[in-house]
Amino acid sequence: METLFDVLTQYAEENLVSRLLRETAPQLRVAQLRADRAAEALRALTPEAGDRAEQLKAALEQVHSFRERAVLLSGISIGLTLGRI
Repeated sequence: METLFDVLTQYAEENLVSRLLRETAPQLRVAQLRADRAAEALRALTPEAGDRAEQLKAALEQVHSFRERAVLLSGISIGLTLGRI
């Protein structure tokens, strides 16, 4: 059974996120390119540095995911509070 969070996340991804990301698409592409180049430079140093770069990338993706969840839940909370006013 889907939770309210799951339903709202799916709705946001399907209807809002892509539209909102278009506003920052150029900056997002530049940031991703910089991150990819930095990771590639680390991989070129040593195999261990490459492994560490992958570990860092995975950890940062997890941090980002937790932050996104917190922001979405905050938005839901604000919306519910405004709905009660």
